Amino acid sequence: MGNSMKEALVIISIAAAEDLELHSCNLAQAFIQADKLDEGVNSRIFINPPKGCDEDPDTVFKVLHLLSSYGIQSSASALHLMLSMWFKSQGFKTTGFEDSIWGREAGGKYDKCLIVSAHIDDTLMACKLPTTLEKSKTAFLTRFEGTD
Repeated sequence: MGNSMKEALVIISIAAAEDLELHSCNLAQAFIQADKLDEGVNSRIFINPPKGCDEDPDTVFKVLHLLSSYGIQSSASALHLMLSMWFKSQGFKTTGFEDSIWGREAGGKYDKCLIVSAHIDDTLMACKLPTTLEKSKTAFLTRFEGTD
């Protein structure tokens, strides 16, 4: 994802200029919802188990961390990849200038065009028609745990 809130500023500017409805969604524990990246992309992370888990003091073992989570360098990439794949499966395309802004033309299940931006766990959605915006938000929040 972008390293600043520029995605939000872009979509707010477009919504203001085009008189679009603008709504936000917040992903709950966003990084935990992301799929782990393939081996090599997401370095293997081992953690020590908490005290008391290992009954035999001669046995040493580590636990492989399988989820994307806060504090792990590749978590933002994993989240962005997952969001991008989902938006693309819904007919959205990334804009030519920013990988964290997606647009979808009118047609099919949506009556009006939509534009969406994401910055970590904050997503902004803009559309001319409120019912189209609500339909898109419902689909998004059905796939991802979050709040409107």
